[in-house]
Amino acid sequence: MRFPLILSLLLFNLHASFAQEAKNGADTEQQAPEVAEEDKLVSPIGAMVRSAVFPGWGQFYSRGYIRGSLTVLGIGGSVVGALLAQQSFKDRYNAYATYASLYPNDDKGVLEQYEYANQRYKLRTFFMYTGIGIWVYSLIDSYVGANFYNATTLIESIEQDAKDIEKLGIEVGATPSRLYLGIVKTF
Repeated sequence: MRFPLILSLLLFNLHASFAQEAKNGADTEQQAPEVAEEDKLVSPIGAMVRSAVFPGWGQFYSRGYIRGSLTVLGIGGSVVGALLAQQSFKDRYNAYATYASLYPNDDKGVLEQYEYANQRYKLRTFFMYTGIGIWVYSLIDSYVGANFYNATTLIESIEQDAKDIEKLGIEVGATPSRLYLGIVKTF
């Protein structure tokens, strides 16, 4: 019962992020140039702190909705995997302890029971380290993603300013040796 519930919540989260990204893309195309200039830059440190508090939040903050969803799914999968492996480990360890107390002279059987419990312990450890790795990746990715978003926003702003200047008939240019400004009028 838990697995279908967790799976449906994760799929809903992924669907919501795609819907938000599609909506944001449609809104950007319909905006007037004045409204598009109102895009705010995001703080890379703020994005990293958000990812430290809740993995994926920093990606959402820096408009990386797909990466944020994948981070949430990865962390969620790691947590679920670690919890299931922990439960399996406890069950197998209890079976090993019971078998070892009932048959203390059966070294081969006791060793087999121990090895099976040890595999579950290693699996739990793997999921824990995977979750920690995804969390660290989330910190780095949110910082880099915020810087990338800021750079892209500034480039788009500069391109829009250049188009606006062209419409006015003013020519601005730069070469390695000079900077020039001129008024262009065609008859």
